[in-house]
Amino acid sequence: MRKKWRMSTILRLFFILIVIIPMLLICSIILNIYKNDILQQNTKRSLQTVQALSYSVSQEIGRLSGLFASIGLDEDVRNTVYDIYKLNGFERQMATYKLKVLIEKYTASVSGRVLSVNFYFENGSSYSYMKNLMHKGTDIQNEDWYQAALKKPNFIHFIGMKPNSLYGNYNPYMMVAALAPDYSSPSSQLEMILFTFESSAFDHILQSRDNTESTIYIADDGGEIISSNTILKRGSKLNLSHLADVFTHDQGSYVDDTDGNKTLISYAKVDVANPNWIVMLKIPYTNLMANYMNVNSFVWVLAILIILAFILISFYFVSNMTKPILELLRQMVRVTHGDLNAKINVSGSLEMASLGHSFNQMTERIRELIDQHEQQELKKRKAEFAALQSQINPHFLINTLNSIKFMALISKADNIRNMTHALTKLISSSFNRGGLVTTISEEVDHLKHYLYIMEIRYGKSVTTQWDIAPETEGLYLLKLLLQPILENSFIHGLKDINYQGFIQISIVLDEEDLLITIADNGVGMQQEDQTHWDEDTQRHMFSGMGNMNVHERIQLYYGTNYGIYYKTNIFRGTTALIRLPQIRVVDEKLS
Repeated sequence: MRKKWRMSTILRLFFILIVIIPMLLICSIILNIYKNDILQQNTKRSLQTVQALSYSVSQEIGRLSGLFASIGLDEDVRNTVYDIYKLNGFERQMATYKLKVLIEKYTASVSGRVLSVNFYFENGSSYSYMKNLMHKGTDIQNEDWYQAALKKPNFIHFIGMKPNSLYGNYNPYMMVAALAPDYSSPSSQLEMILFTFESSAFDHILQSRDNTESTIYIADDGGEIISSNTILKRGSKLNLSHLADVFTHDQGSYVDDTDGNKTLISYAKVDVANPNWIVMLKIPYTNLMANYMNVNSFVWVLAILIILAFILISFYFVSNMTKPILELLRQMVRVTHGDLNAKINVSGSLEMASLGHSFNQMTERIRELIDQHEQQELKKRKAEFAALQSQINPHFLINTLNSIKFMALISKADNIRNMTHALTKLISSSFNRGGLVTTISEEVDHLKHYLYIMEIRYGKSVTTQWDIAPETEGLYLLKLLLQPILENSFIHGLKDINYQGFIQISIVLDEEDLLITIADNGVGMQQEDQTHWDEDTQRHMFSGMGNMNVHERIQLYYGTNYGIYYKTNIFRGTTALIRLPQIRVVDEKLS
């Protein structure tokens, strides 16, 4: 046998499983939700930051591109460059000075940022404003970006950061933009204008975000750093996971764990046609979760204190609850041994008091149900006794009727012989067949014999309509159910009328029930008769059984959902509705 546990042990385990473990789980879930909420809020703020920075970088690129386009598409600038290209001596110097004035007119707003403006001609020669390039013009013309710019003229191609190639410039990198002019003029020999400017042109945008806890930088699609708000060297490579995937999205965030230190990375692409840059914001995970760690420690300390307090209270509660439960168990054992007088003295908590009251009410209700069952059985026995009491000794009666029938045959009294034959069949079908039930087909034959006797007895011919559904003929019902109802229709409805009497008998299936209808066109029933219909008719019945007796027998055997229901017809007469269950197999107790 399996080991039985004490109730106190079960209750303590119950409290642990239902309260303590769920409390631990709830704390874990809440802290996890709080952690995710912190991460989501910081992610949202960082995305907003990089989006704003990306917009500022885009605006700066647009401003510089507009400046360079103004220079490249200025007709005076183009003609002056052409003069420098074809003139010599003093005239060339004058053209050079004029070009300086024209370009400074545009670059005054970005003073110090523009390093040089370089003009390249179709024959490979070049002219540089401010600083000269270290490379030959023919070398520059062979660059991929140079050839790509030629394919899309009159458009600023923002090449991005390139290694320094200017004389007199000590920064290792510079920014480059190119414009291929397309116009028909003598200066059409001008093939490309190359603009170089400081690589720190975007530093002021990032440094405007005064945030010492995070790192902000601009990088190209190769992972090369263009600008940063920290000491990161320009041109160094980023060491981040998912870098290739970053440039496939316009913006996003993820947690990077490349070097073993978790970092929240948020990024947004610079919204311009070129270059392919992104603005990134890098926040250490420890900085994000500083508040979370404090809250986490506080919640767990508080949870442990609550659990300890709950354990003490639950142990006290279990100890006080065990005593009344043991008393309840003792009284229940008395009930199982048949002692329904067991009572519980109500005590303990409100719940235990309610349980004691419920137990006492339960035992009282059981006693009431037992008494009610005994009363029902007594009523059944009385009803069956009344049915048996109304029977004359069937063998004596049948033998006597057969003698009368034989004498009528000798005397050639056909009416007497036929009536005696019908009465013999009626009594035989009612009494000679064993058991308390009969089939629908047998009951119909029983009613036909009875109607014949009543017509002869009272000298009245009654038209009878039989509507018996074939599928009902094999069903079973209690004996002596329909004949008293039919007799009531004949004696109290049709006996004293001065017109042709009519009785309709219908037996059909109604869903799960059997519905029997006996309707006549007699004098009908008054309202008060419908209430007391069995009291005045019982002594006139052939079987000695009233309608109320039949109704009670139906409900005793089949339940309160079944019985006899009378209603008055619209024109004349009365209809009796008998609802019974569909009995297809006879119960052994009734057979």
